[in-house]
Amino acid sequence: MHHGDEVYITRTGKYYHYFDDDCPTTARILKGTTAARKVKEEEAKRMGYTLCRHCSKEYAEDLAERQGCGGVAMLLLAAGIGASSIFKFFT
Repeated sequence: MHHGDEVYITRTGKYYHYFDDDCPTTARILKGTTAARKVKEEEAKRMGYTLCRHCSKEYAEDLAERQGCGGVAMLLLAAGIGASSIFKFFT
């Protein structure tokens, strides 16, 4: 899970990585087998780095989990199913 606004960039890479051990690159950084430095995410973007695909996927999954049932409710409302009809269905 992404924490804070600092990210890792490696010396030779073109991507930045969140502090997330699900990312293979970050796992190597945390183990000490890959050298990297911490920078602010906005600075990494200004320097031309983009978010790695592993971190991007994990970040999207984390956001979906945080939305939880609220995301489902929005989907149902967008589909035209009101809360009252759902309530009637379950009672």
